[in-house]
Amino acid sequence: MKKFNKLAIILSFLIISFSSVVGFGFFLIYKAYSDLPDITKLIEEYDPIIPTIIYDINGEIIDKFYKENREIAKINEIPIEVQNAFLAIEDKNFRTHYGFDPLRVIKSIIMAPKYILAKRNVPGGSTITQQLVKNAFLTNERRIMRKIKEALIAIEIEKHYTKDEILEKYLNEIYFGEGAYGIKTSAHVFLGKELYELNLAEAALLAGVPNRPAKYSPIRHLDNAIKRKNLILNQMLKFGFITKEQYDDAKKVKFILEDKATDEDRENPYVSIILKNRRAHRGLIAPDFVDLVDKKIFEMFEAKEIYEGGMKIYTTLDLRMQRIAEDVFTNSNIFKNNPDLDGALITIDSNTGYVKAVIGGKNYKSKNFNRAFQALRQPGSSFKPFLYYTALKYNYQMNLVVEDSPLEFGDWKPENYSGTFEGNITILEAMERSRNIPAINLLQKVGIKNLITEARRFGITSEIPYNLTIALGSLSLSPFELAKAYIPFSNGGYKVKPIFITKVTNRYGKVLFENNIEKEKIVDNTALAMLVHMMKDVVENGSGKAARVKYLNPKTNKREYIDQAGKTGTTNGFRSAWFSGYTPDFVTTLYLGRDNNTPMGRWMTGGGAAAPIWGQYVQRLIDEGIYTPTKFEFLDNLVKEKELKYIDIDSRNGLLSDKSSYSIRTALFKTGYEPVEYSNKYKNGLDKFFPKSLEEDNIKNSTNNNIHIDNEIKNSDEESIDTVINNLNIFD
Repeated sequence: MKKFNKLAIILSFLIISFSSVVGFGFFLIYKAYSDLPDITKLIEEYDPIIPTIIYDINGEIIDKFYKENREIAKINEIPIEVQNAFLAIEDKNFRTHYGFDPLRVIKSIIMAPKYILAKRNVPGGSTITQQLVKNAFLTNERRIMRKIKEALIAIEIEKHYTKDEILEKYLNEIYFGEGAYGIKTSAHVFLGKELYELNLAEAALLAGVPNRPAKYSPIRHLDNAIKRKNLILNQMLKFGFITKEQYDDAKKVKFILEDKATDEDRENPYVSIILKNRRAHRGLIAPDFVDLVDKKIFEMFEAKEIYEGGMKIYTTLDLRMQRIAEDVFTNSNIFKNNPDLDGALITIDSNTGYVKAVIGGKNYKSKNFNRAFQALRQPGSSFKPFLYYTALKYNYQMNLVVEDSPLEFGDWKPENYSGTFEGNITILEAMERSRNIPAINLLQKVGIKNLITEARRFGITSEIPYNLTIALGSLSLSPFELAKAYIPFSNGGYKVKPIFITKVTNRYGKVLFENNIEKEKIVDNTALAMLVHMMKDVVENGSGKAARVKYLNPKTNKREYIDQAGKTGTTNGFRSAWFSGYTPDFVTTLYLGRDNNTPMGRWMTGGGAAAPIWGQYVQRLIDEGIYTPTKFEFLDNLVKEKELKYIDIDSRNGLLSDKSSYSIRTALFKTGYEPVEYSNKYKNGLDKFFPKSLEEDNIKNSTNNNIHIDNEIKNSDEESIDTVINNLNIFD
């Protein structure tokens, strides 16, 4: 009897204990369920953190804003081998369970002592759905309440989503280390491949990383990663995800770190190369341009939206042009021979306003002083085109003869670069050779007020001194401002708004911002066409000759000079050197100088230092198939329509050229304004007004076709601007 009572007591205790455990279990489940938010709402409103990506004009990624570096992949983008690799190692019954796998949990509990005694981590019993819940909605804390919530939410997710949808979210959510979230990003970071390019061995390698990214990172611990890859391949074979033939083929693949790979390895389909140091760091690509985009984007959107919202920012930058600009600019002998020299370059599409390339300085780093926009320097003679346009607009023709002799205005005694004077010269040749004195005399004819008005029309916004020194470019502006003002020269008279960002969309493709091209016709066609002709002459015969480039004409199969124009500029004491040039399709302005604005040294002129770099840059664009040259059609059309006509003149007296002419240039005239008298008509009577030096006689005898090319042209006859005199009382 006593024995029976004892047994009854034990049995009762067990029943009560079991009931208590079950009851407590139900209580925990009830408590966990009651603490859950609206699961449907939780699931529907869930959006993973996605970086904002900046693209160039061709869709190439420039940079990212991110807290988590993640690119989203749709399930149909993820090869079945990649999917199955994860299922084999993480959840082989994924396709059949309902979010929670009791048998896996029991097995995990049974095996726990073995792993604990071996001082190893106990394998989890979580399904892929539970892992998704933990990563997306819960924390990683090891508490019973979290595990219950995890299972409950997993069951609910299985009710609302298909297996493919769950697997897609999981593969986009998991962390692979090295700053990479999601399968697509990991393929880029570790292998430099798109998902469709992955082979079976690579799929297995990636599938092994998320379990312990620090241990299985192929970049840091390739041996560990390969061992886990082999385990996954075994699992895939064991559970029927692959055939024996696929398994054997995958085992042949060899993994090598990038720095140890040979050219032969790179060509071998059975060698996979692990990239090194590919963790994304901001500001490595085109920081000169990206800094500008950063500033604009943070003015338009909140930081949280930028870092987590997955926006796509489409920009105007052409990375092909940017890379060439960087290479030509930083590797120029000018910089190698002058380490303390710096500068800037900017290219703008003159038809759209798209900013295609920006160099803020040699070896520019993010947030540095961006000289393309922040360096305010005197442009020197590169400002003269606005003066010559003003003269042409007011019906002064390019055969106008102006005096080139000493001038003096109080303490200001302007000079030509060569220190010599020609006596008289046409404005065509004065522009070509960048003569200073004729420019000042021309400004006195057209008026300071008129020049400033026209400069404003072209887009010059900086303060312009109201005195004669502006004929020599005594204002201060940035390379960007000068390039922007040159746009109408290139495109036939249209002012175009510069654009850096074309469009911004959210993660779903909804347009949040869009920039439209804005063009406005601002100038007289004939005057502009004549100016372009004069600026073409600067490149063909004058101070900008070092910027000339060629292309292979498909019609003649010969290399010919392209249609291009521009203007050099050098400031007092060789402090700044400029070349602002253009084709019918783009404007590129290049500036060289020291940040402290001290002299660079003699011969550091726009024609001798800046123009050659400009020419190398554009030549590369053509040679590498990035730019196909076109013609200045607006100019050609005016000639065809007989509004303008080409006529050869004597560039010293402006009359029609003949055998007596020793300096012949082709000029472009408004119909009805062309000269009618020949150069020799007044030869005897004009000799005393145009005395020739012995040097000129020698040059005449040594040149072919009676065309005079003097030494000043070869050396880029630039302006020498003294410091602007305060209170200069020289007005209209």
